[in-house]
Amino acid sequence: MRRPVVAIKSFQDQREDLELAWLAGPIETPLAGWQIHAATRPLSSDRIDVHHLPIGALPVLSLGRCYTDGIAGTVPVRGEMATIRIENVACGEEVPAACIPTTLYSVPEHPLKYQRLRHYKVGHLDVLVPTIELVRFLFLHNKTMANTVMRRGALMELFQPEPLRLGGHLHLRFTKLMPASALSREFVQEFAWTAVHEDGRKSWDSVWERSAGRKYVSFDPPPLRDSEWLVRWVRHGDTALVLEIYQASGKTHPCDTLSFSHPSMRRKLTFRPKASPGIGEDLDQGQLREINDYIVDECSEGSRTDVNQSVLPGPFKASSFDREIKITKVVEIVPTKDDREVGGYGESEVPPAGRRKRASASIRRHRIRVPASLAEAGLNATLPPVEFELLEPADPGFVGELKPLLDALRLMKEDLPTVSVAVSLCSLKRGRAFSMSGRHRRPCLVAVIRPPSLGPLVLLDVDHSGGWKLASLLLKCREGLPFRAMEENIKTLLDGLVDNGGLWPASKDGTLPQDCVCIRLPRILRRHARMEEVGYRRIWAARLVEWLGLDELRSSNP
Repeated sequence: MRRPVVAIKSFQDQREDLELAWLAGPIETPLAGWQIHAATRPLSSDRIDVHHLPIGALPVLSLGRCYTDGIAGTVPVRGEMATIRIENVACGEEVPAACIPTTLYSVPEHPLKYQRLRHYKVGHLDVLVPTIELVRFLFLHNKTMANTVMRRGALMELFQPEPLRLGGHLHLRFTKLMPASALSREFVQEFAWTAVHEDGRKSWDSVWERSAGRKYVSFDPPPLRDSEWLVRWVRHGDTALVLEIYQASGKTHPCDTLSFSHPSMRRKLTFRPKASPGIGEDLDQGQLREINDYIVDECSEGSRTDVNQSVLPGPFKASSFDREIKITKVVEIVPTKDDREVGGYGESEVPPAGRRKRASASIRRHRIRVPASLAEAGLNATLPPVEFELLEPADPGFVGELKPLLDALRLMKEDLPTVSVAVSLCSLKRGRAFSMSGRHRRPCLVAVIRPPSLGPLVLLDVDHSGGWKLASLLLKCREGLPFRAMEENIKTLLDGLVDNGGLWPASKDGTLPQDCVCIRLPRILRRHARMEEVGYRRIWAARLVEWLGLDELRSSNP
């Protein structure tokens, strides 16, 4: 059973599969606070609808992604993966969105065309990056940060600043306004760079200074030098538009060691929690377990205050820093009546209350939909808040052995001008050793190929780092298969891959999708010594065209 998710109500109300076409804003409203415009188009038509969403939804809004029943999918409908190197992120020229060639991407009409882009020269390519996407990637890791960015000085309300200690140690003392449930190791180091590092803080402050009172987002990007980016973009000729940034390097830590604390992080020495179902005992036979899916109401006037609010999966993005540092959670030790002489702080993780035993197979799980808010806390608000988690960081090569396949797919796309190819990365679910590659979750490549007058083709491949020998998988979907059904098939196969310890599900297991034909392909691009050769990748691009049955669509054919 999948984890709880967040659904955007106005997207859900349209009862269609929607592609997010453009983002604009910010706009300050008297009742709902800061909002953004989100333009969507149904997959079945070119109609454009504009939705007013809370700015707190920005972390899960990416151009070219499909939203099914209001929920962001892992499979994009537009864009291909690419790696680029930016010499200095701060040196990008700010240009209007109107400069995007119509042959490259169609930007919805007024008021969305007022937005700004950053223009970078990468070799012979002109790379355009929506400013709102660059801000989203660098700073808006969760709802709290998104709600804070357009309030001057509000970042100081989330923590109590302390000077750098001897030995280069930094302690972040978070306040109750920061949800404790969001304080993962990954988020804390990102927050330290934003709040304490000179480059990060100056760039953060410039978002409000240059965007307030305007119809578009503008800021001064930080000077990240020789920054390696992994992006999803659309490209035509020598111009490319970045739809989503997955990874970027170049950030440096503001300290040598880092610790953090929160008012809710306390531990009593004599505390012994009472056993509850699922902790220290088996769940009763036939017990009903509810799993909440949160429906974001954009019309709400705020949310309740809750430092332990639910944390849901966030966007797939990752930063890489100059080095790894030790990050420690500081838990306050609170004395009880019998332990009054004991107190202070201890650098330790909160111990688990008990070992969770495996639930009975007869547990009945029931998903319910709960209204929630991504807006800031309000005095009279009634809706519960939700927060997003930040996925683990990555090193510059976190795509592992998938990079040659990304390049082969790009070469294949150049040879098939009439075929739509959308490529993205997702991370495998946790649960088995196969889920991890080193200290990071193993990435998976998903390529959706749409030939004219044929059903969609889906190519799945995972990073083979660590010596895993696994064939790629090709799904031939029937023509007219709904996008949501295709995505469910992909998720079933990837989850089954983890459950099987790194083996694709077999037909005898009864887990293979019924509306797709699954074909195992020979292991692609496995000769490590030749992976950097362009000729070797072109050979594999030609083989992919042949295996997909698309020879007749090659541009070289008469």
